[in-house]
Amino acid sequence: MTERRRWMQHKKVIDKADKTPVVFEFGAGKHLGQNLFLSSAIKKQYLVDLNFMLDLRLCELARLELVNDQLLEDKGEIASVNDLLKYGIDYRAPADAADSLFPDKSIDICVSTATLEHIPEEVICKILKELHRIIKDGGLVSAVIDYSDHYSHTDSSISDLNFLKYSEDDWKSYNHRCHYQNRLRHDRYVELFEQHGFELSELELDFPDNEPPKEISNFFKNKNSTWLAVASHCVFTKV
Repeated sequence: MTERRRWMQHKKVIDKADKTPVVFEFGAGKHLGQNLFLSSAIKKQYLVDLNFMLDLRLCELARLELVNDQLLEDKGEIASVNDLLKYGIDYRAPADAADSLFPDKSIDICVSTATLEHIPEEVICKILKELHRIIKDGGLVSAVIDYSDHYSHTDSSISDLNFLKYSEDDWKSYNHRCHYQNRLRHDRYVELFEQHGFELSELELDFPDNEPPKEISNFFKNKNSTWLAVASHCVFTKV
């Protein structure tokens, strides 16, 4: 996935808001380049990470790159978490997206980028329940989800969907907790969002350039061809 392409997808959703929105993101990561890029279109961003992931050096490098590319107004160096407030970014970690402590209906848009695929299904359900509580009626979730085998990102000898050939039991031995991948397919994510009071309103799917492995576990085969997708940008509306 190209980072800036994903940033633009989120920005298009944010730009459609009737007013400058308040945004919530879970799993913001290390450099916050996306959040800095989006900051000019957002009233306030609340970022939460289960663990403190922020790397201030990488964040400052991302800021400088965006300023040099004229994609960000220079409001000063980022040398501390408090410096992020100059860009409307409130970073909170450790913090749990499933128990955010935000008031009911206080968030306009939730943004998520390549995070959901690293969360067990039962925890995703808890997060979605919390999102439904804190997002305003008619509010949005703009979610980029990477359905690919992340080991293929650094190993060109395996296909984008290599991990689908393993049974659930076999996969457990490969699925290290430090790089956990839930292997949920697109249709299951849609089901989970719908079960928690959201409706899919926009969708862009990416499919693999290479052939999937010949042996795919029956667990993943179904009549819906979206199981082959390697990534998506989904917009869900709270109903």
